[in-house]
Amino acid sequence: MLNYYIDLSERILTKAKLEEDSTTLRKELYYISISSLERKINTDELKRIFWVNIYNAYVLIMKKEQTKPKLFFKLNRIKISHYLLSLNDIKYGILRVKKFEIGFYKIYNPFYSTFIKNLAVNKIDNSINQSLDKINLSNTPEVEKNEFNLF
Repeated sequence: MLNYYIDLSERILTKAKLEEDSTTLRKELYYISISSLERKINTDELKRIFWVNIYNAYVLIMKKEQTKPKLFFKLNRIKISHYLLSLNDIKYGILRVKKFEIGFYKIYNPFYSTFIKNLAVNKIDNSINQSLDKINLSNTPEVEKNEFNLF
């Protein structure tokens, strides 16, 4: 069965890879219902597919827009269900089960919104986290490794 939200995330990623305009698809992403998103993206596998596609697409979109390197991962640029998210929100809040890095430590952030908490994966998949780190290092405009932190 085709999942509409997975398909939407794949179409946005495809447009970003081809450097085509994805404005209408991103607008569609902004206006989706949060309750519908939570209902349709209800397993860890679906959540990972959806959020990795969105993460990768926005890395490419923001790289094309020449976002300032220090703000690249911190900028609340991703609009989903009337919420604004950053790449760090997706990486540390959603795909890493509400934990982020400070140096070598991974700490739970009690200030994440209920939106992020409800859409976060329940079980960490280290292969996805490692692939996100590779994407960060290869696709970003001269961002140093220590700038991936939230602080």
